[in-house]
Amino acid sequence: MSGVIEFDAVDTLTAGAIGEPGERTFLIQARKNDAELTVVVEKEQVALLATEVVSFLDRVSGEYPEARDADTSGFAHTSLTDAEPLFRASLIGLGFDPARDMVLIELRENSPDEESIDHPSGEGAVESAALFAGSESTGDEGFVAKIFASRPQVRAMASLGAVAVAAGRPLCDLCDQPLDPDGHVCPRMN
Repeated sequence: MSGVIEFDAVDTLTAGAIGEPGERTFLIQARKNDAELTVVVEKEQVALLATEVVSFLDRVSGEYPEARDADTSGFAHTSLTDAEPLFRASLIGLGFDPARDMVLIELRENSPDEESIDHPSGEGAVESAALFAGSESTGDEGFVAKIFASRPQVRAMASLGAVAVAAGRPLCDLCDQPLDPDGHVCPRMN
């Protein structure tokens, strides 16, 4: 089963994790009216997305200034629900539609060949080469989720994702690997 899911002008958008550190599942969730989309992502994808979104939006703002009163505080308290994920994203892309002042976050279940990726196009569309690969894919296209959100919503999602990534297990000072609550065997102590 596969298909394209489009959430155009979402009501809420969030990234975060559920579960205990060391056993967390990272998710991106979007809601529009009564419809909800939940997609599993890798921790590394959330971390990279959090930093790349800010960089991408800053570049876009150079050509298409963002409203100075764009306040993200109203979006920063969106929490994850326990909805069943539809798929696991292997590829995440960003785009911007200046005519509508909307950011596109595209989540792909499987990674197609570079030539077959549909980039945002049209008059004045800004593209981003920001594609964040996750786990390996099976080759068919699978699900593709296209989420359109405002810049403040996307900035808030990036902030929530960064907080979720930072809330993980502390790292060992010697090997930079996560410390296990049941004990840590550091390879550098060998």
